[in-house]
Amino acid sequence: MKYSDYVDYGRLNPFKRLAIELFSSTFGHPERLGIKVVEETLGAAAVAFDFLDYDFMLGFNVEGLGTKSLIAEEMYAKMRIGKEVDGSRFYRGLGQDNMAMSINDLVSIGAVPFAYGDILSSGDSSYFDDESRMESLLTSFREGADRAGVAIPLGETPTLQGILYPEVMDLAGASIGIIKPKSNLVGDSKVTEGDAIYGLESSGIHSNGVTLARKIVEGTPDRYFTELDDGKTIGEELLTPTPIYVKPIVSMLEAGVDVHYLSPITGHAFRKIMRPRKSFRYVIDNLPEPPRIFSELIKLSEQQDTAVSDYEAYQTWNMGVGYVVIAPDESEEEIVGICGDEGVACHRLGRLEEGNRQVEIVSKGIKYT
Repeated sequence: MKYSDYVDYGRLNPFKRLAIELFSSTFGHPERLGIKVVEETLGAAAVAFDFLDYDFMLGFNVEGLGTKSLIAEEMYAKMRIGKEVDGSRFYRGLGQDNMAMSINDLVSIGAVPFAYGDILSSGDSSYFDDESRMESLLTSFREGADRAGVAIPLGETPTLQGILYPEVMDLAGASIGIIKPKSNLVGDSKVTEGDAIYGLESSGIHSNGVTLARKIVEGTPDRYFTELDDGKTIGEELLTPTPIYVKPIVSMLEAGVDVHYLSPITGHAFRKIMRPRKSFRYVIDNLPEPPRIFSELIKLSEQQDTAVSDYEAYQTWNMGVGYVVIAPDESEEEIVGICGDEGVACHRLGRLEEGNRQVEIVSKGIKYT
């Protein structure tokens, strides 16, 4: 079973490159206001705008949640059929999940986020009738905003009849942050041979590769209500919210840590850490134990004779690492200490070596190019 059977980045990436090429003629428009698109951030997880007459930049990102909400929708619907009083708890993490997709990208260029706007699209206006469900979802947004230190002063709730099914919602949003002083901009120009790779632990699957996880679980008799050893269902485990990594990353920047590159582990999973333009071998020889959800998914896939290989798992899921910091070897104590102070476990994963661009996960004998 392969993620590319459902989401094919080989087809999406050429479209993204074409978009940048065709839209490049628009990049000069802000210059009439003394604002310049920072070319170094084009193709990165977020883009920066340089306010030329001042010592700050603004960072901007727009992102969507993906298909994780479909897990909550199915569990909610089945609880309602079973006359359960309240299935709204399944939405308690989705707001934070949605925010994390944008805000974790934004902070990767050194931008301190301060505002977020959500887009909650439904197939029918009646979707908003269940007040308990809506309060649960909105409470999750508020909790995420408190963790990120951002305001949510606006949003949009379009009804897209004929595009979305009436019983589902599509979640997306955008975030904005400040880079001050400009020297706090994090690009990839400082990445160099010998740099260390540090990984901040994940809370579970987050929102990358959820389509593959859904296809596995939906092939089981009880689907998302399949019980695990601790009594939780696999659906509840999949709905564990994505951490917002703003506080440890911003604390590193404020402490003057010599950060060379930052990246959340989302689409492309471990392939994502080799996005810097220079060519290196990214050698990973020390991975934390992955959260249980991944071994459960792999076990379920094997029971269906559609086994997910280690090669596929590590290029699709975060496998225990939610965020990567590339920095000099001597920064280890400071980075690990700052993360610990913020309640996030951090591990030194490996190093950058001279060579052709590839990620090598030593313990698994895996190489991605």
